[in-house]
Amino acid sequence: MRLQVLALAIALSGPMACSVFGPQKEHVLTEAALGKVIIYRNGVAYFERRAQVQGDHLALTVPASRVDDFLKSLTVVDAKSGEALPVSFPTVEASTDTVELRIDLPKNQRHDLRLSYVTESPAWKPTYRVMLEQGGRGRLLAWAVVDNTSGEDWERVTIGVGSTSALSFRYDLRSVRMVERETLGGDERLALAPPTGGSPYEVEGQQVRILGNVRPDEVAHLAQMQQSNREVDDKSRELRNYGGAQSETKKPADQRGRAGGGGQATGSDGFRNTAPSGNVDRLTAQLRGTNERIRIEGFAQKGDSDPRTASLDRANVLREQLIANGVPPAQVEAIGTGALNDREGARVLVVNDEALAPAVALPPSTHPDSEDPIGTALFVADTAMSIPDGRSAMVSLLNEACSVQPVYYYDPLSARGSERFAFKAVRIVNPSVYTLDGGPFTVYAKGQFLGEGLSEPIPPKSEAFIPYGLDRQIIVEPTITSREEIHKLVTMQRGILSTESRTIRRTELQLSNRGQSPAEVFVRHAVPRGWKLGDTGASHRKLGGAYLFPVTVPPKGSIRLRIEAWTPLMKTVDLRTDAGVKAIGLYLSNTKDLDPAARAKLADIVKLHREISDLQERVTTLASQMQVYRQRIDEIHLQLVTLRKVPSARKLSQHLASKMEDISQRLQDLTVQTTEIEGELMTKRITIQDRIAELTLAKKEEASKVEMPDKP
Repeated sequence: MRLQVLALAIALSGPMACSVFGPQKEHVLTEAALGKVIIYRNGVAYFERRAQVQGDHLALTVPASRVDDFLKSLTVVDAKSGEALPVSFPTVEASTDTVELRIDLPKNQRHDLRLSYVTESPAWKPTYRVMLEQGGRGRLLAWAVVDNTSGEDWERVTIGVGSTSALSFRYDLRSVRMVERETLGGDERLALAPPTGGSPYEVEGQQVRILGNVRPDEVAHLAQMQQSNREVDDKSRELRNYGGAQSETKKPADQRGRAGGGGQATGSDGFRNTAPSGNVDRLTAQLRGTNERIRIEGFAQKGDSDPRTASLDRANVLREQLIANGVPPAQVEAIGTGALNDREGARVLVVNDEALAPAVALPPSTHPDSEDPIGTALFVADTAMSIPDGRSAMVSLLNEACSVQPVYYYDPLSARGSERFAFKAVRIVNPSVYTLDGGPFTVYAKGQFLGEGLSEPIPPKSEAFIPYGLDRQIIVEPTITSREEIHKLVTMQRGILSTESRTIRRTELQLSNRGQSPAEVFVRHAVPRGWKLGDTGASHRKLGGAYLFPVTVPPKGSIRLRIEAWTPLMKTVDLRTDAGVKAIGLYLSNTKDLDPAARAKLADIVKLHREISDLQERVTTLASQMQVYRQRIDEIHLQLVTLRKVPSARKLSQHLASKMEDISQRLQDLTVQTTEIEGELMTKRITIQDRIAELTLAKKEEASKVEMPDKP
């Protein structure tokens, strides 16, 4: 897609530019004119250049920090023939802040070259505007903020931005890697016969990475500077002792002769002498804060009386300087090679490549297992534009009509969400064929600012919800309950059932609308890892690892939304207990695919258990009535004994005796009835025990017959 409009340029010069971009970096110096720059979200940019060359070579002066990026991605092609051209660069020599890459060309010809490469660059930032209109329509405007911190002005350059799932990284391609080989020898015998057969003898090697080197004159200057520091320290010590000091605490090694950050020593005039130690500073910056173990190899020069001792002294001079600059002493070792080398006084090598940076966990939005949508997009301007160094540009990516609708969005999951209220939001559909990167949205309606929101990446032609306000019109009251249900019978043996059960968690939301018009609410609900969404009966769809349930709440009214999720559970059920029979009864009422024979057996047991429960309840009721009758008989008997002493109470005594006889008859009838029921109860208990003992389902083939549909 093309960038539609070249828009606002943001000035970032002077102190502001320094605070935003940091120190100015050296840029690529070359005769090839910059023609195109594509900035990506993963911290790199694609540069394309064109050059008309009359001579026999084309040079590119590249900052040392970007050489590895160039060696990974630089492509030089002859525009006429399409042939790729080789690039050369210095191997091992005194390092500087820049490195010259050279493209050799045939002489006496005019060459048209195309150069392209990828190197680090600030990521562009997206920002969006949503204009609400009537009838569910609106307009979406997308902008990109591009920062030019390359160190050179972009004059009449085609600018583009892109987002991609491609990975990018740094990789050391410039350093020379030597393979240390084992030296075999010491056997004075000659003309040994080779062994017959077998495989060639192989010596396992170790790769060694060269970080850099220091010239002999630099080592000599460092040695002279360190000697001057020691002389100054000795003179200061003598002055303090002359002034009456009894003793002096010896200075630590890292405080004596320190010449860090430029190699400075105090002279007799009281000022510091500056040494040309750019290589040492670069090595210090590269080693400080890492755990790489390095070895300094010193070399001998012509005229040294003892080459091995002189080479070791040179190695120790460089080691002392690195330690003074802050490199831990245990990290650096020095050896004298005794070898003559006119170009190098010392060489620095990494002797262990196992020291790697610790792994960093990816944020949820960029983790490979994340469900967030990540797509590919490329927006390129139709016309060239200019962005001076140290300035930023705001360019238009998109200005199209789209489907946009004001809704409510209930999100209790996010860190800034709400469990009590639903947010005002816009439901927007990406009108482009590219993914829109996640960024801030500003919502307007009829020239009025409504609010701001933040979105995740939006795939092409997909919808997204942008919460931008909280007016507390939609109130949500959540209630969470849980239960267990049998999903499938595995085995049945003498009343003990092995089952695949489910723990079901129900979330019930009561949504109330305090407004005067119906409200369309989208409820976001997440299912924990290891759980599955149950059969809720409500329409839903997935969004960003969660589920969305659309509901419409009437004005001044409320509705209930029930959402269930389940997780499997292996459980043992005992049919001889009330809880076990109750669980089996619930299972029989929920499943329809159970084998008829197994269903009949289980239903018979549930029926017998229900009848036994009813008989037990009747026995309990009769026992209570009998207890009341016995108490009444005792009361009447006491009254009759009392009335015997009263001659005029004969008629009343006869009445009480008649009532006592009636109650006794009732008690006798209840006793007989209880005995009969207890007999029936005993018969049913023996029957259910016999049925349970005969109930088996031990084979897996039979277990498959009693599977329940995949629902909670």
